[in-house]
Order: sequence, then structure tokens, then C-alpha cells
Amino acid sequence: MSDMSFAARVRKELAEHISKGKHCIKAELRGIYEGSRHTAPFSIFSEGLTIPEKSISLMQKAYGLDMVAEKTAHGTQVSLMTGGSKVYEDLMSAKTLERECCKRAYLRGWFLAAGTVTDPEGSYHLEMVADDDEMADKLRSIIDFFGITAKITHRKGRSVLYIKEGQKVVDFLNIVGAHVALMEFENTRILKEMRGNINRQVNCETANINKTISASAKQIEDIELISRAIGLDGLSDSLREIAVLRLENPEISLKELGEMFDPPVGKSGVNHRMRRIGEIADDLRYGGRK
Repeated sequence: MSDMSFAARVRKELAEHISKGKHCIKAELRGIYEGSRHTAPFSIFSEGLTIPEKSISLMQKAYGLDMVAEKTAHGTQVSLMTGGSKVYEDLMSAKTLERECCKRAYLRGWFLAAGTVTDPEGSYHLEMVADDDEMADKLRSIIDFFGITAKITHRKGRSVLYIKEGQKVVDFLNIVGAHVALMEFENTRILKEMRGNINRQVNCETANINKTISASAKQIEDIELISRAIGLDGLSDSLREIAVLRLENPEISLKELGEMFDPPVGKSGVNHRMRRIGEIADDLRYGGRK
């Protein structure tokens, strides 16, 4: 397993994803621009190198223009020295997001710029940050186009879209083209569910065993009290038979006890006889039969 976080692996995969159509390249560039700290005419700031490097690549493929990178104390600024206004106007036109494939590319760009996702070993959580509710609503409408419902919260004065359902996170990763990360997420999710099912089954079986042991201990205590006080011969044939079987088989369930009879007795029948033995024992404990 890589030393990179799951979110970093997702971003790396998306950074290496290059669309074939120029229309999708523009849509992804728009997603990066709107998700990043930016100014117009065209300039993008990022703390890391992934966004600047991909922005430079996409700009060259979409418009044949070179962006200039400038290192700052807090990150990297990439800008168009000429033609920024025309590029901005073209990217922000409605036609940029008309096609479904372009909507996918747009979400990929925005996630690269302002998205993260938790490791599936923990809780499921994917989010993207927007400057304000207006931008968040626009982003949410595009996510909703693919049948994924995202919620909005606020953090440090910004709007945050988030998805918490595991299957919806998988769907989003598929939409943006993070297919390797998707398989990793799914495999981890399946293993988690299997472990959860096994743990629930073990806990249930343990609880049943403890319940059987506790009930058996009480039944044996009652039978031994009757044996000391009046002898087991003082019981009816059916009660004496179940009492002897319980003494000889303290670890088995009532159902298994019933199966030892010839013919077998159902669980309810065994339970009825054990209740009667308990009543007799209580009469002996508390001074006479009722």
C-alpha cells in the first residue's frame, strides 16, 4: 500500500487523467478555476504543484496558450500573460457544461482543486469546498444531474458540499474517472462489511451461548434443589426425564435437549417442562407448593 493518503491517491489519478475532447478539457479547466483561489483575467493560485501543472497542460491543449508559473511564499501562482479575458469569457459560457462528458470533467477539475475524500477504512466522507452558497448550489446541481444528492454545510466562511453514503462516494469516483481509487474503495468497503457481518454473527452467537449457559445453570440449580429435598423420583416421568437429561448435558440448548427424546420434543415443550421444574423448586425454596 502506498504511503500516500487515499485522498492523495485519488488526486494523483485524476491529475494524470487527460480528456480526449477539447470541450472536456475546457470544462475541467473551468472546474479547476472555479474551485481554486483565482482572479480574472485568468490566474490560479494553489499551495501544491498538482493544480498549476495540470492547469498549464490543459491550457496548452485547449487554447495553445502558455501559462506563467510564479512561486510565492505560500504556493504557486499560474497566470496567462495575454488572452486571459477571452479565455475567461469562453470558459464561463453555458456551452462549456452542456454535454454530460463535460459535466464529468468539470467535477473532476473542481475535486482536484478543492475536494477531498476520507480513507474508506474509516467513515465515508467526500467533500468539495466552494466560495459561497451560490457557487455551492451550482456545483450541487451538476452533482445532482448524476443522481447524487450532496448536502451543504459551512466552515470558516465557505460553503462545503459533502457526501457521506458509501455507494454515493463510489458513484462520484466513477463519474470523475477515478477508477483505480474506486476499486480500492469498493474492496475496502466489501471487507469492512464482511468483518461487520462476522462480528455481528459472533456477537449474536456469543450472546446466545451466554444465555444458554445462564439458563442451564439456573435449571441445574433447581433440579439439584429438588433432588435434595424430595428426590427426582418425586417428579412425574416427563419432568424426571428432562431433569436427568439436563444434569447430564448442562451445555446444550433446550432445542438440543428436546431432540434427545424419543420421539423428539419441540423447544416449546421442553421449555414448558423446565418452567414447571422451576415452579416446583421455587415452592420448595419459599415454603410449600402453591
